[in-house]
Amino acid sequence: MIIDEKIKKQLSNLNKQIESVINSNSLTDLQIESFLLNFEKVRYNLLNEIKQYNKNVGFEYEKIKTVDDNYKTELKDNILKIYVPETLPSFKNLKTHTYKRILLNVAEITRKYNGLFGDKVFIYIKVCNNIKGWDIDNKYVKPIADALIISGVIQDDNMSEMFYCAKGEFSEIPHTTIYVMDSKNMEQFLKKIEFE
Repeated sequence: MIIDEKIKKQLSNLNKQIESVINSNSLTDLQIESFLLNFEKVRYNLLNEIKQYNKNVGFEYEKIKTVDDNYKTELKDNILKIYVPETLPSFKNLKTHTYKRILLNVAEITRKYNGLFGDKVFIYIKVCNNIKGWDIDNKYVKPIADALIISGVIQDDNMSEMFYCAKGEFSEIPHTTIYVMDSKNMEQFLKKIEFE
């Protein structure tokens, strides 16, 4: 596989930044935070470059696999299930590009369900992280509803059209699972999911 020059350059720059952090004797909290924010920005840019690269290659085997490939949807019994292969960002990490990438990927994979819900909708968001004792109220869920509006799956996220519930769980593999449904199905769904 031939790696695109733009991707190669970004990887080289990232490598230099990582070397600098590794070789530093001491870093302040601000320097560490700055590095992590920049790391996330580079990751976002790399994933975009790879996405463009994959669109232009001639054969399937030439494509580069990324985390974006693991975003999945399934429609069963009028409930749209969306799998996000990473945990939602917390409010304190909104400067990262994670929320933007999640928003764009969820919008892209749900586009085929445009117009699926017209009435009041209920969204159940299960956020899984590999840290014990974390707070679900610190997670930023806004990209989910915004993505569903962009793709046309739901019409609006104002208080008369949409409501949601967020649940946190421990998992060795961080991820987020989203269920979107007509609000009339909420009670039956919650009874069922309680035992999963």
